[in-house]
Amino acid sequence: MTALATVRRPDSAIAAVTLGCAALVARPLFLDSTAEAVALFATLLAVGTLWPADSSLRALYRASTWRVNAPALIVGLAAFALGRVIGGGHPPVPFAARFIVLNTLAAVAEEAFFRRLLYGALERHGAALAVAGSTILFALVHVTVYGWWVLPIDLAAGLVLSWQRWATGSWTVPAVTHVVANVLVVI
Repeated sequence: MTALATVRRPDSAIAAVTLGCAALVARPLFLDSTAEAVALFATLLAVGTLWPADSSLRALYRASTWRVNAPALIVGLAAFALGRVIGGGHPPVPFAARFIVLNTLAAVAEEAFFRRLLYGALERHGAALAVAGSTILFALVHVTVYGWWVLPIDLAAGLVLSWQRWATGSWTVPAVTHVVANVLVVI
């Protein structure tokens, strides 16, 4: 039995994701300012959060239960904290409030886009495809910004975030985890 998509018009959602991923991949070519980055991520956030939902009662129950959400959040936060400790080194940019704000916006926008919209569209084909698809695309869109060396790291990060989406039925738990992960990178 095939699961239902948690977003309405999943085929149209895939088309929107394709356009969004193209913009994310091309961002080094056209983003010259913080304002342009904010506009891109605000657009992704709007598309990801405003796409009509088709939530099942089970998903609504799971998403509203801290008994389910708290353990998944703790596991995700621990994974990223461990990664920061193991990775060590110095932050790639000096600490600045501007980077915290932009990284927070980027994290929430990416989670709405990849874990709400894309995952929700792929979910009708099963959780494994939804997890794999949202993980792989998430990792690939970062290659043009950071290089191929980041692919294994972003695959691991995407897998943790997509697992959290599966475990909780909500995109907000991975969003909180992603925000903390982005802050850990600059401290």
